[in-house]
Amino acid sequence: MPFSLSFEFFPPKSGEGAARLRRAYMKLAQLRPEFFSVTYGAGGSTRERTLETALEIREATGIDV
Repeated sequence: MPFSLSFEFFPPKSGEGAARLRRAYMKLAQLRPEFFSVTYGAGGSTRERTLETALEIREATGIDV
C-alpha cells in the first residue's frame, strides 16, 4: 500500500534553534517526503519567521513547503 510522508516544523526562536532545524530538515529530506510544512504560532504570532523558514527549507532541499 503506497503512503505519503511529510514533516511539520515550528519556526526557530534563536540562532541555535535555526541551526538545529537546518540539520533536521536536511536529514529528513533524504527520506524524500512529499512536502514539509511550517506552523504559524497562535494567532499568527510567528508569521514572518514562518515564511522565512518555509522559503529557506524550500531553497535548501527543493522539497515543496
